[in-house]
Amino acid sequence: NPIFEAHSNHRYNTADYRKIDPLLGTEEDFRRLCAEAAKLGIRVVLDGVFNHTGSDSVYFNKEKRYGQDTGAYNDPDSPYHDWYSWIRWPDSYESWWGFATLPNVNEGCQSYRDFICGEDGVLRKWLRAGAAGFRLDVADELPDSFLEEIRRSVKAAGPDKLVLGEVW
Repeated sequence: NPIFEAHSNHRYNTADYRKIDPLLGTEEDFRRLCAEAAKLGIRVVLDGVFNHTGSDSVYFNKEKRYGQDTGAYNDPDSPYHDWYSWIRWPDSYESWWGFATLPNVNEGCQSYRDFICGEDGVLRKWLRAGAAGFRLDVADELPDSFLEEIRRSVKAAGPDKLVLGEVW
């Protein structure tokens, strides 16, 4: 399962890609886990859910956990607004398999791609922290161009870094 902050036990409704869920420990715990695992020849691969976030995330913030006027759901000028595909803002948006708690991300949005794949993006952050790669949730639902950008970003951190796609 994903390790990023979320507000469910399965964590496929990511709330913040840059934080480890407090129930699992801290970033320092993660770094230590990766280092100790490496000594034993074990590589830690993270579960990357990059086709949707949680509606209760810092990015979407439908439930206003992160403030009244923040997130794409509450503010049309939010830096995250274009990350989502709106049918009629704010109440109607595309979501993963129709689950309103999992709003789809617009993987074609350059600011989202930079956030995930950029030099200071999510992928590189966790690779620098010790992850050996990423398992991509429902990779068959991601655009090929985004998959290629993910692969380039991960491989830029080292040719031995893994990208594994789940295909249903």
